[in-house]
Amino acid sequence: MLILAKKEMIDAFRNKLFITLLSMLFLLIIVSVVLGSFQIKINVESYNQSVSILKSLGKTELPPPPSFNPLSASKNFANYIGLLGALMAIVLGNASIVKERRGGTMRLILSRQIYRDGFLNGKVIGNLILLMLISLFSFVITLLAVIVISHAPITVDDIARQGLFFVISFLYMAFFLLLGLFMAILVRDGNKALLITVMIWLIISFIFPQIGDTMDMDNQLPGGFFASMGMNKADSQKVLDRFKFYESLRDGIEECSPTKHYERAGFALLNVKTGFDKNTALEVVAIKWFDVAALLAPCIILWLCAAMILLRREDIFEE
Repeated sequence: MLILAKKEMIDAFRNKLFITLLSMLFLLIIVSVVLGSFQIKINVESYNQSVSILKSLGKTELPPPPSFNPLSASKNFANYIGLLGALMAIVLGNASIVKERRGGTMRLILSRQIYRDGFLNGKVIGNLILLMLISLFSFVITLLAVIVISHAPITVDDIARQGLFFVISFLYMAFFLLLGLFMAILVRDGNKALLITVMIWLIISFIFPQIGDTMDMDNQLPGGFFASMGMNKADSQKVLDRFKFYESLRDGIEECSPTKHYERAGFALLNVKTGFDKNTALEVVAIKWFDVAALLAPCIILWLCAAMILLRREDIFEE
């Protein structure tokens, strides 16, 4: 199983499509993080200059330092993972099965001293390690850029928040890895399996969130429909209660999108979404436990379903 895991990692770097997507992802990450860090640096320098000017004028009452939020340098990473990271994971999951089936090596491997579940686990573990290394590299690059370029004050909790954000990013990519692998096992035609997986990705990552945002009654005007009407929270809830079925349908569609859960938990950790700046990293995860579980649970389910199909079907070797 460990030999298969190592083989998966080596084979991934022979996949031209994976290399292309990975290169584009790293290029976008580096550019966005560097630009974000420079923006934070400009804000830090502007504040320091203001303080210096006030001190030179003999002022003793100085303005408190604003929240520079060094974590904001990573906010574009969520968009890149939602697009390139998901596609990259789908390609890895699909190729891990299809290449063995087309090359006729799956039957040969399983004729050795390895069971089908070990074969599947080796494939999954190898690709998960690869995604973990990609997330770790992105975390290190982001942290170094923030420390070296921005010179913004960064705390241990900031580092923990950023680290947990990249853990959630790993879970998000793992979901699409297992989805691609599951579809490659379920559908014997490798090209058709890849096409179906991409279609599922488009629906749950783009169409479902768009439907949820469009159907949101409070999202029809800038600043919120209820706020523009001068309604408080209690009055807004009364209106929503009259459209309970409508809101339940909208929420149900939105909850089916792993991208929404990823953004909710990720943006809360990065302080992009207001209301979580006073919480520690672990407290944010505890508050957003449902969104984290909504990423982890489908991964486990897809892994188990892939194992069940692989164990029971004998035509798995043929395309």
